Amino acid sequence: MNGVNKQLEKIGDTPVFVMSALKFERSGKVDEIIIAAPADEIPRFEKLARNFGITKLSAVTAGGETRAMSVRNALERVSPEADYIAIHDGARPLIETGEIERVFADAEKYNAAIAAVPATDTVKIAAGNGFVEKTPQRGKLYYAQTPQVFKRSLYMSCLEKLGARADTVTDDSSILELCGEYVKITEINCCNIKITRPDDLAAAEAIYSNRKTVKMI
Repeated sequence: MNGVNKQLEKIGDTPVFVMSALKFERSGKVDEIIIAAPADEIPRFEKLARNFGITKLSAVTAGGETRAMSVRNALERVSPEADYIAIHDGARPLIETGEIERVFADAEKYNAAIAAVPATDTVKIAAGNGFVEKTPQRGKLYYAQTPQVFKRSLYMSCLEKLGARADTVTDDSSILELCGEYVKITEINCCNIKITRPDDLAAAEAIYSNRKTVKMI
């Protein structure tokens, strides 16, 4: 994003991270929202969240150098009464509340579930020399997205078992997989894009504008 904090960029009039949080705010499955933000911007994130009506915000915690560290920091602020935790990329603002609740429903049934979409492209596995080594069957491939919802006690148990190994994963469900646990795939809408580059922000704005138009008809 050329040095720009993508979480604070706007889609319409709403900051990206706020739009994500609002989808959880509207879910009856969610009791509290914890946001991991850059340590020097915690007051700004908290103020924006409050101003945009995130009433379930319970904490804004400092993010870490890696995704895993950010998640660990946020987990420390989760209420002891919580049975399930949902981990979501704040940079995926186009998730729908109904999709969040479907992932929760699968997690409540199977202990762990992740939002994902079927792969539409053929994926190649490359060898170290840059040549194709293998082409897996596309029908079995999914793009892992978020939210990812887990029974809290199971997730914490796997974190403890893996120790430092857990800090190297880029996908939270991998923590359970490494412990031999099953993770249910919940298929969701293909438009739950993650804003990583400037073009992604433009695409998200277009999808958001189209959704607003459709809902007005």
